[in-house]
Amino acid sequence: MSSSNTENSERSEDSLNIDRQQGEQQERVEESATSSLQSVATGMQPSVPACAAGVTASEIFENNLRDILRCKICLALRRTTLYLCQTGHLICASCLAHLLTDAQLCEETPKCPICQKDISIPVRNIAAELAISELPSNCRFCNEKFPHGSLDHHERHECQDSPVACKYSRIGCKWFGERKEASDHERNCEFLSKTPEEIAATLETIEVDYDSKHDEIERIFQSLMYSLNSERTLCVDLQLMCYCNNHQLFYTTTDFHAFNELWIIRARLNNQNDTDPANVISFSYQLVLKTEPRSSLMVQFVALKGSRSDIKISMQLYKHVFTPTSLESHYCALPLTDCNDCIQLLAKKGTKIRIMLSLLD
Repeated sequence: MSSSNTENSERSEDSLNIDRQQGEQQERVEESATSSLQSVATGMQPSVPACAAGVTASEIFENNLRDILRCKICLALRRTTLYLCQTGHLICASCLAHLLTDAQLCEETPKCPICQKDISIPVRNIAAELAISELPSNCRFCNEKFPHGSLDHHERHECQDSPVACKYSRIGCKWFGERKEASDHERNCEFLSKTPEEIAATLETIEVDYDSKHDEIERIFQSLMYSLNSERTLCVDLQLMCYCNNHQLFYTTTDFHAFNELWIIRARLNNQNDTDPANVISFSYQLVLKTEPRSSLMVQFVALKGSRSDIKISMQLYKHVFTPTSLESHYCALPLTDCNDCIQLLAKKGTKIRIMLSLLD
């Protein structure tokens, strides 16, 4: 009986010890959680000097968010395409382009300069882009703050200080001023008192400008239709391969045959020596005749999206007359659809494109 009481007593003491340990552990967890919440609250709330300086909690939160969303290389808040390295460091498109270009020139694997992780497969951070678009920005005209995503609409359609044209500009009025002054001007616009003959004379000059633009569009359309219907039109699938020459980054294709001649495509990254990260990334390309022609060849050409390629190219026609003394076209803009396509082209050793060529009379 005594032995049984002893065992029960020991079990009771063990239970009490376990309950005591669990209680202490729970207290530590609660203390830790409380401490964390206090730290967060302290970080989110303005300090006494900040309050004294008139800085609100929302302004402090906004500034902290701006610091988080800055490019970790140039430390600028970019409202462009943003990317992530493998460990989550935010890199703007311009800085990533420089990193990829330097890696291509040195024939090395591109790495994040902060954590040294491979960044040869760029990954967009759309969440950061959307967060930045919601950050307030100052209107260029009234200096009021608006979410960046709605700023363009405000400046174009709502801002009373933004410059606008008179609504009678379609019939020749050339007044240009602030939106808040437009209604007063339009009530007294001199074109309201003009005769139909005077307005018709003004419209004739306006229609000349419109007709010239329309003729240019029509010419491009007819040129494209002629190319598609021509028996001397062909499409060639090629691969742009990256190479370096005198510390410059170029791309080239293998030789291909067209119109009984031998050709290549050569491309390059524009502004390679420009270190300003705010500049837009762009490419250009040229058509090169490798053989000497027996007569002049007028060739119209356009670069298109390659088969199974994720790099999209806008259609833009170019023309060049090839002669024995002119074997290379000028460098023409390679109109990639957006910044992400430029980054993808820089990140790849080889990119597929399609070239359509037409031999014109």
